[in-house]
Amino acid sequence: MGSTYPAQYQVNSVSMSVLLHEISAISDQCLEVMQAVMSREVQAKEVTGEDAAPLDLAQALSDYFQTAALLETGEAYLEEAEMAEFANYGLNLLDRLAYLVRQLELMDQRDNMSLVCPSMALWLARREAVIDNLEGAADGFGMLVNGLSDTTELAEMCRMMDEVIEATSEQLQLDQDRDNPWRPWRIINLNTGIAATRSLDPELMEIIFDKLGRRLPYDMAGFLADGKRQMMVSNVPDEVVDVMNRYVERWPSDPPH
Repeated sequence: MGSTYPAQYQVNSVSMSVLLHEISAISDQCLEVMQAVMSREVQAKEVTGEDAAPLDLAQALSDYFQTAALLETGEAYLEEAEMAEFANYGLNLLDRLAYLVRQLELMDQRDNMSLVCPSMALWLARREAVIDNLEGAADGFGMLVNGLSDTTELAEMCRMMDEVIEATSEQLQLDQDRDNPWRPWRIINLNTGIAATRSLDPELMEIIFDKLGRRLPYDMAGFLADGKRQMMVSNVPDEVVDVMNRYVERWPSDPPH
């Protein structure tokens, strides 16, 4: 799938990116988290209710990253359906690891997980995998966006989130669980809008707002109204305010009853 961004806005993956782009770096970060979990192996067994669960997870992740490394170098190849299965198996493993981090209250490892999950999702998206699990990626991207202030990094993070969104399955894109405001599809999409707005890049804002209008039409009015309120108390360039105002006019808030 080709990029929707003008050439001057496309990102070089070896730039100052916040995310990890090589499988060796993702694997090393994940290993650090797994070692922290294994240092609390007794408690981890109690959490899972299975004596072998922590070791099984460690072995499964090790095997997974070995296969991913072969895919990265071209020494292995998977058909489209196999790649989708591989992608979601790996993301599910990371969800299990993130669950243990939360349950064991390994607070010093939460930042590592917020880096590993979106990095893995982006790595898979760039290998044309269909992604059917956004749980860890949405949470991780949200934490990363909240921690950024540099406009260039925010713009880059926004585009990388959009790459992951573009790789999602048709089932996820149907967004059928609309009663859940914390569903990953909604969270990751809203964070692209937040990152685009905070990047102060008018052209990027237009690209992302157009996509949000298709992906989350029922959230657009509220999102834009909130963005406009924040701009009213911030010092932002006029061209950024102009973009926000144009989209607010397109997506007016419902009148009060």
